[in-house]
Amino acid sequence: NSGQDVLNFPIRLDDKLSGVFDMANSGNMAPSKQSLAVFAELSKLVDAEFEKVNSVFSVGLQAFNKLIKEKNLPVISVK
Repeated sequence: NSGQDVLNFPIRLDDKLSGVFDMANSGNMAPSKQSLAVFAELSKLVDAEFEKVNSVFSVGLQAFNKLIKEKNLPVISVK
């Protein structure tokens, strides 16, 4: 099963966050200090990835659109 193949499909941030959520959500007590610490660290990593995506949409997409116009290439559109 490829979903369990961690050698070819390594655990990613979303899986790690899901694991922390499951741990923090178990039982009838507040999340442990360790769970909160791991969540804080993973949140920083996720925020860094969102910054990359936002950069692509703000800077990269504008540059791409400018290049399309400069080269007078056909525009891809969905109707």
